[in-house]
Amino acid sequence: MRFQLKLFREEDGVKALECDAAGMDEARAVYAAQGWEILSAKAVAGWKPSHATGRRFPLLLFARGLKSLLDAGLTLVECIDALRDKEPEEPVRRVLADLGDSLRTGLSFSRALQRHEEIFPALFRAAIEASEQTGEVGEALTRFIAYEQQFKALRSRLGSALIYPAVLTALGGLVTVFLLTYVVPRFSVVFVDRLDQMPVLSGAVIRFGLLVSGHPLAAALLGAASLAAIGFVATRKAVRVWAASRAWDLPGIGVRLRQYQMARLYRSLGLLLRGGIPALRAMEMVRVLLSVAARTGLDGAMAAVREGHTLSAALREQGLTTSVADRLFAAGERSGRMGEMMERAADFLDEEVGDYLDRLIRLAEPLMMVIIGAIVGGIVILMYLPIFELAESVK
Repeated sequence: MRFQLKLFREEDGVKALECDAAGMDEARAVYAAQGWEILSAKAVAGWKPSHATGRRFPLLLFARGLKSLLDAGLTLVECIDALRDKEPEEPVRRVLADLGDSLRTGLSFSRALQRHEEIFPALFRAAIEASEQTGEVGEALTRFIAYEQQFKALRSRLGSALIYPAVLTALGGLVTVFLLTYVVPRFSVVFVDRLDQMPVLSGAVIRFGLLVSGHPLAAALLGAASLAAIGFVATRKAVRVWAASRAWDLPGIGVRLRQYQMARLYRSLGLLLRGGIPALRAMEMVRVLLSVAARTGLDGAMAAVREGHTLSAALREQGLTTSVADRLFAAGERSGRMGEMMERAADFLDEEVGDYLDRLIRLAEPLMMVIIGAIVGGIVILMYLPIFELAESVK
């Protein structure tokens, strides 16, 4: 809960501030222990976590800025205050102000982050918590920044590769819709008396045009309802889970999806293991980052680790390793550098997935042009076939 306090201390005078605490007693006790006299305290009604404002917290930018300021020699509190002062967005400023207040009350950085667990992911909090034991917060931030940059680069690579196919598909779809809803209906009126004499496919196209021209409002409503239904179904979690599980069984694509999930698993585990998090706890924390299909294998690996198996053996038994990863993990267990070896295995998989994406997109672009050209050209040909037949009959 969030509380609004008014405090007094002889050397500081009266001060008003807001803080988070499990209850009123805890809020009072934290400041009373610092010598403050509590003048008043009340819960802030209607307070909501910052993500409810709709502004996404710039986590990667925050980590980079914090790392730079720590390297410059500022204390953690000074770093948070500096980042707050330069932040133009009020929701982000409130989060940073609360972090600073929490640190001043004596809370550790990881505990302060935990108050905003809807903003700071478990992976980030765990890396900071582990680094506090060794005093290497800057090193933990460096590893997290590298982790985020790797996946951001892969996502950007995928997004850039999909721009051209997406534009091509959208334009082809618009042309197809224009032909079927505007050109064909006007063209169909000419052949309304010859429907039984034309080819089956041409007749189907002409009948569709007559139906649209006769009921334009109903056709528009039906099209809008169809798009809404598709959007609704596509946004259902159960549908996405089902589609993802089926995609794992597709030849070629399924293998790359497994590799992507394994790369995410290795990089996340590597980040936590290098920070000093025990293997079993690290596996539990990264579980939420994986797809449903990958979680099943990870659950089996976790059970094997609890029974005393090594991490590499547990992952191998569940099919969550590759031949390269097996050798790297074995070397990591011998040298005690398992976290580093997991990150190297993730680098190998990232390269393989990236190369596959490049080849797939290069193949998909001309293939999509052929398909869209065939659809648009097929509609045009089916419209003109009756004209050709009419010309033949005139001869």
